[in-house]
Amino acid sequence: MRLVVIGGVAAGTKAASRARRVDPDLEITVYQEEPEISISECGLPYLLSGVIEDREKLIARTPEKFAEKDVEVFVRHRVASIDPENKTLTVRDLTTEEEFEDSYDRLIIATGAKAVPPPIDGADLDGVFALRFLTDADAIMEYVRERSPRRAAIIGGGYIGLELAENLKEIGMDVSMLETEERVAGDYGYEVAEKVEEHLKEKGVAVRTGAQVAEFVGDDEGRVRAVGFGDEELEAELVIVAVGIQPCVELAEEAGAEIGSTGAIRVDKYLRTSLPEVWAAGDCVESANLLTGKPTWVPLGDTANQMGRVAGTNAAQGFAGVDALQFPGVIGTGVFKVFDLGVANTGLSQEDAEEAGYEVVTAALESKSKAGYYPGGEKMFVKLIADGATGRLIGAEIAGAGADKYVDICATAIWGKLSYPDLVNLDLAYAPPFGPVLSPIIQAASILANEFEKRTEGVRAAE
Repeated sequence: MRLVVIGGVAAGTKAASRARRVDPDLEITVYQEEPEISISECGLPYLLSGVIEDREKLIARTPEKFAEKDVEVFVRHRVASIDPENKTLTVRDLTTEEEFEDSYDRLIIATGAKAVPPPIDGADLDGVFALRFLTDADAIMEYVRERSPRRAAIIGGGYIGLELAENLKEIGMDVSMLETEERVAGDYGYEVAEKVEEHLKEKGVAVRTGAQVAEFVGDDEGRVRAVGFGDEELEAELVIVAVGIQPCVELAEEAGAEIGSTGAIRVDKYLRTSLPEVWAAGDCVESANLLTGKPTWVPLGDTANQMGRVAGTNAAQGFAGVDALQFPGVIGTGVFKVFDLGVANTGLSQEDAEEAGYEVVTAALESKSKAGYYPGGEKMFVKLIADGATGRLIGAEIAGAGADKYVDICATAIWGKLSYPDLVNLDLAYAPPFGPVLSPIIQAASILANEFEKRTEGVRAAE
């Protein structure tokens, strides 16, 4: 029995490793376009600044390590086409440009996602980059070594752009951020987005929101020298475009796989595609939002790993019976750091919840990361979003110290379908060096309780 996995990084390599554990006798081959089969993409901004000193530390596993487990890995190989009827693949060796045919009994598609190419004149100038793969980081670092750019422009104010701002400042650059929307950190509400923007400015990053980039302007040698928007030009010898990513679905779509409403591959709860004996996992796949029940696309490394485990198990077993694993869906938990500010969210934002038809009740507060009398405490902001009909927590946004801890509490509460009375009575750890006597989550839940009591009083008064 032969299993072929298309794509590596998180989902593909996890699927191959899991399939090997499930079936020691399975023949497994993995094809990957990039030179490395398994890397930690989330660490790439920190490689640029030297916080991660050795690029090899971002390589999670090598082809040689997989070979020890009898998993055959081919890097710099692109699967050009899939013939699902005959269960064959056309594969191109990107080093020699030679093509050959391979076959499979079962197939896992883990083609991931790619940076959105900007429809901007001058995007092909030297000094204009995207950051998605380790090879992108290599190219940026080489350009910085050779050209010593002093001014950098980041196009886009999402996760990657915000992390890049910190790391480019770390190596001494003047950094400007241009965001088309009216706020950076657009996945968050205005309260958190304002805190992020204020913190960027405190750290010396020039932020331009509502800035529609028209062109990248080059010099006589074909290198970028400025970013043009409106009637202005912003000088920049280095530009990194971080306007988002999109799922790589062309291969699956051409083979006849059904593509979902999000633009990613549609799969069932066992991660099977519409093609026979073909599963899919990772950033190329859409999932279900557990709060709205609607399809969603959440390209995160931990989600890709979890999907890889499910797809690898089920592909190795070859069926979707009682022993098959299911991928339940996601609630969209994320966290990032920009300079000294931790920022995290989970579930639905207030805007998304209202769009989904929820009657929304919210509570927000400013708290401290330690007991008020303990030195070194920092400000932190918590916003909880609840369903007005049931009192259940459906979203949370955190900004400040301990963001990772507090968002995980909220994510667990959403997963467990807890309501605000449950949160008020949570038994959480306390000591002065770690937080106030009542956790900021409990404090915010108490404000929620007050809001719900006001609503009840209003109903009683009306009666």
